[in-house]
Amino acid sequence: MSMFNPLWYAGAFGLGLLAGSMGDAVSLGFVEETEQQVGAHLQSHLEVLPAGDHSSRAIVARMLDDEIRHADAAKARGAAELPQGVKSLMRAAAKVMTTVASRV
Repeated sequence: MSMFNPLWYAGAFGLGLLAGSMGDAVSLGFVEETEQQVGAHLQSHLEVLPAGDHSSRAIVARMLDDEIRHADAAKARGAAELPQGVKSLMRAAAKVMTTVASRV
């Protein structure tokens, strides 16, 4: 839990509102890209978790499977491919959030 959770929630809500106002395909594009980026983040955790930590690895692996499934579902429902600039901006925002949350 982070003291910044209300800020993260407000930002995600605002982004969702904006994406939703652009139509289903764009909204689903944001869902797909978000899930792919979260999946990459979870994969990085799997790479550093000790091989013997079976419990933690199982939890993170299950979370990763869920993210992949969500991204695939968004794509199957017609997600638009977001411009690279939007994807990069999303990645940068996520980096800021994880860095701030880990230091405060």
